[in-house]
Amino acid sequence: MVRRGETARFMGGAWVFPGGTVDEYDGGPDADRVCSGEVGAEMQPWMAAAVRELVEETQVWLVAPPVVLHEPEPFVKDAAVYEYASETGRRFDLDRLGYFANWITPSMVPMRFDTRFFAAQVDEATVPFPDPSELDRAEWVRPEDALANAAGGEWVVPFPTQKTLEAFRGFRSAADVMVYVSSLGEIPPIEPRMRIRDDGGLDVVLPGEPGFDDLSEDGPDPAVLERAARAAAAEGEHLPELDVPRDGGDDAG
Repeated sequence: MVRRGETARFMGGAWVFPGGTVDEYDGGPDADRVCSGEVGAEMQPWMAAAVRELVEETQVWLVAPPVVLHEPEPFVKDAAVYEYASETGRRFDLDRLGYFANWITPSMVPMRFDTRFFAAQVDEATVPFPDPSELDRAEWVRPEDALANAAGGEWVVPFPTQKTLEAFRGFRSAADVMVYVSSLGEIPPIEPRMRIRDDGGLDVVLPGEPGFDDLSEDGPDPAVLERAARAAAAEGEHLPELDVPRDGGDDAG
């Protein structure tokens, strides 16, 4: 997991998984030249963006043959990641990725994301080197420990990230996680709905949870939702998707 810089416009100080936005070049010829794998045309740009962003933020390379860095290399971004891969003879192995979740921001939220999550197993000697222009820290962490840090107030963890950690709690190894992910089959989208409690607090209700079908897709009145979101933030809950600007963000990928 990585911790975004405190001064970041989006989710400053939050612990998240590396990721970012799918861009046009992720489905272009530069990516095609350095990506391999038995993946469909629809999924390829998502996976290319995932491996590219992983390099941008942590310098972890999901390539074949494997590359394990012992000191940081020059930080490269955007399409330059594919250029650097070509120059160094590295080829991303998209078959190493396991697709396990698709979160879609509730329809009443001004800034929406359609985010896909992937898992991959890496060599235990892999050292992440966080990009200091975006991140304060990067480290490997057991899901149980990350959840304990969040529960104790030491870490700020966004809602989808927390739910992902809960899903992986209890696995004994990364290999066991990959076996589980490969068994999932079709991945249905997860689009939460919002509920305002009688005390003015805000609940996020997931598909299948009690009361979900009783809630409108449009959610509460925007003004009421904003007040509840601000109250939640004052209590230490991190709901950045409710108040970020409309011009972009980095929680996809």
